[in-house]
Amino acid sequence: MKLRIFIFSLLLSSSLFGEPASDIAAPQKRTEVLDLARKLLTTKSVETSVDDIARKNPFNPLPVVVESSGPDKADSPAPVVVGTSDRDILAAIAEGVRPTGTMKLGDTQFLLFGQKKLKVGDVLPIVFQDTSYELELVGVDRTSFTLRLNKEEITRPIKL
Repeated sequence: MKLRIFIFSLLLSSSLFGEPASDIAAPQKRTEVLDLARKLLTTKSVETSVDDIARKNPFNPLPVVVESSGPDKADSPAPVVVGTSDRDILAAIAEGVRPTGTMKLGDTQFLLFGQKKLKVGDVLPIVFQDTSYELELVGVDRTSFTLRLNKEEITRPIKL
């Protein structure tokens, strides 16, 4: 009796499931899939310069150059003439330096320019009247900061 049930179940299972399907797709289907893969893997050439890529890279270690915001050219056609002493130049540049705030991390005080953080002793490159200057950050307080150009220093309030 057990043998009859076994043979019956064996015949029934083979008739229900039939012949197993092939694991390999038809050649026409494979070529369609391969053509789609080639289309997706082809890269388009992007025309960008190295400078554009470096400027857009958030991890680029290049220093931030802050342009001094003097009077607009439309308001006054004549360029502003600044005295030639370091004190006059520093005073004119310091008016255009506008930090966004300060931050204290441990014992170190930072001056913030957006995402850029400067601590005491860091150099801030500035382009003013087509001449580049390097201002040294001498001091940072909660409400003010001090800049140095050569031997001249000026303290400015942080205006938010």
